[in-house]
Amino acid sequence: MCSRPLKRRWAPVINANIFAMVQKEFRHLSRDKRTVRLIIFMPLLQMLIYGFAIDTDVKHLYTVVQDEDQTPISRRLIQSFEQSAYFDIKKYVQNPQDFREALDRGGAKACLHIPPNFAKDILAGRVPQVQLLVDGTDSNPANTALNTGVAIVQSFVQKEGLVPIQVLPIDFRPRMWYNPDLKSAYFFVPGLVGLLIMLLIPVITATAIVREKENGNIEQLLVTPIKPYEIMIGKIIPYVFIGLIIAALILSGAHFIFQVPIRGNPITLFALTLLFLTVCLGIGLLASTIASTQQQASQLVMFFAAPSILLSGFIFPRENMPLPIYYLGTIIPLTYYLKIVRGVVLKGLGLWQLRDQILPLVIMAFVILFISVRKFHKRLA
Repeated sequence: MCSRPLKRRWAPVINANIFAMVQKEFRHLSRDKRTVRLIIFMPLLQMLIYGFAIDTDVKHLYTVVQDEDQTPISRRLIQSFEQSAYFDIKKYVQNPQDFREALDRGGAKACLHIPPNFAKDILAGRVPQVQLLVDGTDSNPANTALNTGVAIVQSFVQKEGLVPIQVLPIDFRPRMWYNPDLKSAYFFVPGLVGLLIMLLIPVITATAIVREKENGNIEQLLVTPIKPYEIMIGKIIPYVFIGLIIAALILSGAHFIFQVPIRGNPITLFALTLLFLTVCLGIGLLASTIASTQQQASQLVMFFAAPSILLSGFIFPRENMPLPIYYLGTIIPLTYYLKIVRGVVLKGLGLWQLRDQILPLVIMAFVILFISVRKFHKRLA
């Protein structure tokens, strides 16, 4: 007879305790307005910097030319390189020493050499040796320069009528889906949502809890009717809202500044972002149970920063990694969220199509939060 009233009275007490902790945390954040502004607007600034700076579209390579032929046909070949938008003819040199020095000093990324008697050899049916030297210290623009240079010369030869146009026996029509213009912003900017959440949310969560320990506030809370798990839930809820605000700001900036289309359902994206936030909050909470100072908490969380950037597929494709490193990337939450955010934003995928990425995040959230709550409870005890 007495158990039901006790349960009814106990449920609102728990909710009231958590609500009180959330109010306390929001009140604390409102007093530290400078930190709140940094937390919210710094990711937007980073999105602008990284979105414009990280560009894998290799164009406008600084090119030096040595034209020893000086004929109309050699000049048309040079124009073919310049009109491609991949090579910017910045300088003409007269001797081989200046030609080599342009590459050695790093001023030029490519050097085009047209030999003397270039036109005469072509008209006589001989094969002149046109040389394209490429700076190979950076493999990405080097490969682009080599492949583009070969394509430009082949197109030039056919355009000049030096060889007949080849007709393929197969009607081959390649087509690029989701990103037809191959804009690197379409690939990198949506991924910044996950990267910045992964870097910021665990840090501010861990340091906020450790700060309470350093100030002795948690001990004061423990003498109240508030339970340890209520303290934990009350402290992480505000940072869930902050994480969603960060995600909304970056996605808005990606859409309106970089013209990245959002083809999927925004509700699906924010629901899965909330799942990813839960994992990140669990990481921050776990770090707070290990660290004794705010500096230690920040260092523990930042320990995951480099692997998250390099092994998750944010910059480098995971398929090219050695097998042990590839499997190491499967325990990084950002690996799955990158596929989620790019799948929803660029491909318009739904929950069922993303199930292979959602399930690992659910498991990670459960495991990390379970371990964090147990360690948090023991630490307080």
